[in-house]
Amino acid sequence: MLELANSMKLLGDDTRLRIMRLIAREPLNVSEITSILGLAQSGISRHLSLLRKAGLVEERREGVWTYYQIPAGLHLDGARHGGGAAKSGMPNGNGVPEGALGAVWEFVRGELTSANDPHNDLARLAELLRQRENFGGGLSEKLLEPGQSWFAWSRALHFMLPRMDAIDLGCGDGTITVEISRFANRVVGIDSNPHAIAAARKRAERERRSNVEFREDHIERLREPASSYDLVVFSQSLHHMETPETALALGHRLLRPGGRLLMVDLAPHTQEWVLDKLGHRHLGFAPERVREMLLDAGLEDVVLEEVHQRRGEVFRVLIASGLKGDSARRI
Repeated sequence: MLELANSMKLLGDDTRLRIMRLIAREPLNVSEITSILGLAQSGISRHLSLLRKAGLVEERREGVWTYYQIPAGLHLDGARHGGGAAKSGMPNGNGVPEGALGAVWEFVRGELTSANDPHNDLARLAELLRQRENFGGGLSEKLLEPGQSWFAWSRALHFMLPRMDAIDLGCGDGTITVEISRFANRVVGIDSNPHAIAAARKRAERERRSNVEFREDHIERLREPASSYDLVVFSQSLHHMETPETALALGHRLLRPGGRLLMVDLAPHTQEWVLDKLGHRHLGFAPERVREMLLDAGLEDVVLEEVHQRRGEVFRVLIASGLKGDSARRI
């Protein structure tokens, strides 16, 4: 009876079932599972430890990474062990759980194949696997060739770009903001998420960037002196805003004459799960709408470019920029 209760408790957890369904389709590391489920890494590691001890999950080393997968011998014949001493539920010599755990897992395995996906885990898994195919698995900087990386090139920009004052509206964890600080006189990052701001400040401290400042605030209600910046950046932030038009008008107000607004966001898509899962307010923006919003905000010389879509890619990126008119130059 106790063995049965413990087996049902082990496989009666929503998070553990989500993990099992994912790694049954593809071996994943802890970081990948965390990014898909959107839960704390410490909790994911604890669940994996419990499943591994029960024999339902095994580890596989690949370079510096540890991947988790369903054991190859986990075929489960569903045989129940009646009479005699209760079985422990641990795997036998073939790697197959015995007793109550084997019976419970056989039932759960069948149900998982047809269960719905309320958290859109499988859609996120498909996107992760697409990125693996394009960039190689386990490389946080997505190295394409030895010594070639996005971070290396971003740090080389300060040799080519003029010094400027910049503001990053919707900075998140500060990844882009800190990179901007390498070529800017100063840069300010604004975000309404206190946890993101805390992470951004730690990033700046870790990178020893003294010319970057992070502040918690709502972009649409931001009180900042007009004509204070040479560069205003919206990087994957406008789709989180109720009224992106208001945010772009603010960006225009913050620019000095001749300053540039740079926007990087999603092109239109149909992945409605991002509304609930990621807090998006818009399913991307059509180029025509972006141009109209930038012009209505008062920007000139508007330029748009849609980043080339790779095979199987779900999300496409749209880049747009515009200048604040220089009245002295016009005169």
